[in-house]
Amino acid sequence: MGVGRVFRRRSRLSRHCAGIEEPLSWAMPRRIEIFDTTLRDGNKLPFAVLSSADRQVLAAQLVRLGVDVMEAGFPSESREEAACVSRIGEETRGPFVAALARALASDVDIALESLKSAQKPCIHIFMSVAPLFLRQVLKIREEQALKNLSACIETAKSARVRVQFSLSEAPHASRAYFAEVCSAAAESGAEVINLADTNGIMVPDEVAALVEDAARAIGSHKAIVGVHCHDDLGLATANSLAALRAGAGHVEVTVGGFGERAGNAALEEIAFLLSAYGDRFGLSHGIHLEEIGPTARIFESLTGVHAHPNKPIIGQSALVAAPGGFAGASLDPAMKKLLDERTIGSAPGEPPAAVPAEPEQGPYALEAYNVLSSSHSPPVGLVVIQRDGRSLTQTSHGNGPIDALFSAVDKALGFSTRMVLYSVSTLAAGAEALAEVTVTVELRGRRFHGRHRSTDVIEASLRAYLRACNAIGESGILEGPSEFHVTGEYLWE
Repeated sequence: MGVGRVFRRRSRLSRHCAGIEEPLSWAMPRRIEIFDTTLRDGNKLPFAVLSSADRQVLAAQLVRLGVDVMEAGFPSESREEAACVSRIGEETRGPFVAALARALASDVDIALESLKSAQKPCIHIFMSVAPLFLRQVLKIREEQALKNLSACIETAKSARVRVQFSLSEAPHASRAYFAEVCSAAAESGAEVINLADTNGIMVPDEVAALVEDAARAIGSHKAIVGVHCHDDLGLATANSLAALRAGAGHVEVTVGGFGERAGNAALEEIAFLLSAYGDRFGLSHGIHLEEIGPTARIFESLTGVHAHPNKPIIGQSALVAAPGGFAGASLDPAMKKLLDERTIGSAPGEPPAAVPAEPEQGPYALEAYNVLSSSHSPPVGLVVIQRDGRSLTQTSHGNGPIDALFSAVDKALGFSTRMVLYSVSTLAAGAEALAEVTVTVELRGRRFHGRHRSTDVIEASLRAYLRACNAIGESGILEGPSEFHVTGEYLWE
């Protein structure tokens, strides 16, 4: 496909996607809407979890980053999730705050309730359009699914919120049904018609063609075409860029590309591509590049999951030139300036930013600890924990000094967790370097995590684990019967 053909296609489709009657001037770049779903899709790493407090910290940073829409969560998943979405909506000023909902009346009602306090509310309704899903999961005909979808969108529109509809598994629908769904969603009032390559199996020319098909189906309705690309074949960023060049005006991303399986299109890669080639493609964005580094560091600190050193843009060595190398010498000045670590808010040699430690709170307080470890006997850990005004003392052996202390805590508190993630990172160099430890544990299908920093990695580990245990104690799941949590978007009625 020649470049000239792509340019002509973009010029024609931009009028459909933006709802503009007159052709756009070549001097007027199309402003791409950046929809960040780090708080939801980026929170689906199987071995990490963002607490409600963590998500509020990250939401505030996403505002500074300049995203147009942040997806706060999936309210129908649990009462806690709904409360978290509500708090983020209440506190956020600037971008739209989106709540995810299945194309079910009950989901839409819960999402709308959680968005009541948001300054700029947006409901994100989704439904798979794959024949297999409609037939085997929903057990309804295509015509009935269309009626349900239209009713959900109309309900949301009546609440005066922005409405986005996503065609999950978009490439698996028949072309005729795909067009029917896009047309029905736009006619019902959805402002964004989003095409999700849920399984991450498309290639750029296929994504571009899908965008064209959606724009034709939307016709004269004022709806933007968007894309949501997964990275299973390593093409999420390339597919997203192809969609934008083909006329899409909305792209869904996560910080670092984090998400389930191989992740999503990376926010920083899309922002850099639009910065580097925006003039050539006639595209622009509103991301503040200098906030990319701080955002990535905050996400890493909150989750304990770090980007690979070679990860484009945010990897530790991604924008650092090798000593004595010639790479980059031939770049033009603008590109050379862009590909500098100072662009993303990191000065050369500067240690990564850390999230301020939260004050210790909860039903359990550490009074004292001790650990014995040698080459000739198993490690033994001792902890003294205060609970309900009483001091609980326990000892335990372990596979190492840290494991021994964790086991002693379990014995003192009377419950045992499954360790999902144990991560240690160093926040500076030298003898006074702080070790930041993040632990994620699982109990009764729910995940909890804790984080602590200290020059002593054993102390940091113990206090991080106790923070996770305090989160368990405050959650209420230890008090009688409790709900068993499963990722909600997989639960269809």
